[in-house]
Amino acid sequence: MYPCCKWHRHEICFLSLAFATVLLCVVCAPGEGIAQTQLDYAATGVSSETFLREIASGSLPSEVAFSPKVPSHPSDGVSTAQFASPVVASTIGSGVAIQSQNPVEANPKRLSIPPESKVLSWRDRFGMDPSRSNFLVGYEAIGIRRGSDSVGPFSLGADLPRLEQDVIGRYTFSRLLDSMERIELKFTGPFHWDRESSTIGPVDSNLPASIQSIFSGADRHQQSHRIRFSSYELNRCWTGDELSKIFAGLRFLDYEERFQLDSTKGLTRSDFRLKTDNFMVGGQIGLNLFRPVSQRLTAGFGTAIGLFGNFASGSLHAMDGATTLADTRESKLRINTLYEWSGRINYRVSQNIDATCGYEWWYFPALTTVANQHLSDSVQGPQFSLRTGDDQLFRGWTTGLSMRF
Repeated sequence: MYPCCKWHRHEICFLSLAFATVLLCVVCAPGEGIAQTQLDYAATGVSSETFLREIASGSLPSEVAFSPKVPSHPSDGVSTAQFASPVVASTIGSGVAIQSQNPVEANPKRLSIPPESKVLSWRDRFGMDPSRSNFLVGYEAIGIRRGSDSVGPFSLGADLPRLEQDVIGRYTFSRLLDSMERIELKFTGPFHWDRESSTIGPVDSNLPASIQSIFSGADRHQQSHRIRFSSYELNRCWTGDELSKIFAGLRFLDYEERFQLDSTKGLTRSDFRLKTDNFMVGGQIGLNLFRPVSQRLTAGFGTAIGLFGNFASGSLHAMDGATTLADTRESKLRINTLYEWSGRINYRVSQNIDATCGYEWWYFPALTTVANQHLSDSVQGPQFSLRTGDDQLFRGWTTGLSMRF
């Protein structure tokens, strides 16, 4: 087994992504409002504070020409003057540059505009523009079905039933850097797919010859197959007019399977356990495209591909009462990929709330699963060689809400 804190794997993934998200949000925060707004302008007869407020609120376009006038009340708090020629205002970085169209008359000055309040809010300290949304949170319910496969058969009694659909949540938290870029932290899971069966004997087994007699002729067989799956993502996203989205980032995937056969013969209880783990770490890129259907409704599709290092491991354990019959483990490092496709419909409930529904497909080539393991026999007891070649397709519906604030 890899020394990767087996029992605390989920906590490590979540804390790592949370720390990286906070670091990126602080480093990538825009500069407006942190200390003082800097203004490059030639004196125009218009209060710089008023002009900045109009630019920020959208009252003026980012580039506008006008002819300044000397204010009737020059005691507006900022020095003013008069020019004969029109001037051009344009947004530059976090400030506004106002330049005369006449290069001879232009005499720009840099003045520091005092903030309206000396007490900075928590939004100001992190460079958050109060005139727009700074965060996005979302929740989606996902009903995913994993393809069923036959395990064993290790017991010749009742077969295991098909795997049922599991409904879980996808949680999204985003820091909006501007209208077209954001940092996104996403958690999906944990999925639980469970199935079990029980048979009253006498019932035989299909285990390797060295332990077959111990599990055959049993009064009762009970077998269970349990699957757990979780996904953690940290993405940088770029959007265009809310109709397209490109993202790239880090992703952790944790996929585990457990099979157990309990056998009761008289007063003796024997058990056989087979476990496989896939802990995948890597990166992904993706694209979402939408088309307007109406003023509030858009429809589109998405696709993503990921490349991961898979720390695959497996173990086999067999007991007859208090006697250990087999205890073997094996680990491998493999390169795995993940392909995702989705169809989606979005509905704009209000200016800051969206509802969504759709269908998704996740394709995992070459996973390590219980059904893909081949057992062999030896003088020491049953053995197995870890295999990583099982292809799995997950599919299911999604529906949820997202809100900007």
